This record gives sequence, C-alpha cells and structure tokens, in this order.
Amino acid sequence: MSKKAFLCALFCVLSSFLVAAGEARAAILTARESALLQRINAVRSQHLLPRLAVDRTLVRAARAHSRAMLQQDVFAHGDFAGRMRAHGVQFPRLAENLAWGTGSFATARWMVTSWLASPGHRANLLDPRLRAIGIGAPVGIFSGYPGTAMVTTDFGG
Repeated sequence: MSKKAFLCALFCVLSSFLVAAGEARAAILTARESALLQRINAVRSQHLLPRLAVDRTLVRAARAHSRAMLQQDVFAHGDFAGRMRAHGVQFPRLAENLAWGTGSFATARWMVTSWLASPGHRANLLDPRLRAIGIGAPVGIFSGYPGTAMVTTDFGG
C-alpha cells in the first residue's frame, strides 16, 4: 500500500470516529430536550453569544431534578447548590431555569419565550460566561395535569 493510500485510509477511519463521537453527544438529549437546546442556542446566536455545549453531568442533574419534581408534585429550585454538588458538577458559575407546561405550553418556543420575558431567566439564557447546558424534560402528571413536560435547564460556565 502506498503512503498516500495509507494516509487516505487513516483519515477515513479517524473521520468516522469523530462523526460517531458527535452523534453520541447529540444522542444524549431527547427530542424535546434537543428542541429546547436549538431554541436556546438560536436566541443566543441572535445576541452574538456562543452556542451552549451539552454537558453530560449537567444533563444528569437536570433530568434528576425534573423527575423529582414530577414525583413529588412540586415546582421549585430547592437546594440548587447541594444538587449540583451531589451530581459532581464542577463549574464555578452555575444557573438554572425551570418551566412546566402541557399542550402548546410545553413547546420549546413557548418555554424559551416565557424565560425571555422574565428578567432573571433572560439573564441566565444570555449570560456570556455560561458555556455549557444540561436539559431534563420528562413528561408525566403534575398537579393533576397528565402530559406535563417538566423542564430543568442547568447552565455552567
């Protein structure tokens, strides 16, 4: 095998690993979570801010909190710092947005628009120091409403 053919084959193999790694990162989010990420990053792009990167530790923390809120029928941040420590989150700067909704109020567009209308939530979405995100958006029964999307977005920077 010539050196050129070998290098071409090596490039193809390495490229396939890079594509697989990118797909694995994308696959850690559900369709609902991915829609939220796309919407959030679109808003950040409109404000000339960098896109948020998905962080697995933040995803685990966000999903656990959303599941707990559904199971306990509560909607609250609770001990945010304690939850982050318990999940091994290492970012020096952290923030969190919560939302819940059913039907058209459970869409990424509605939730992100609602956050943008709230000064504190808007500040979290548009904070240039925050560079990573974890999203949890399980669906269940909340306050008697079946089909509720319970959303936690945890940010790190």
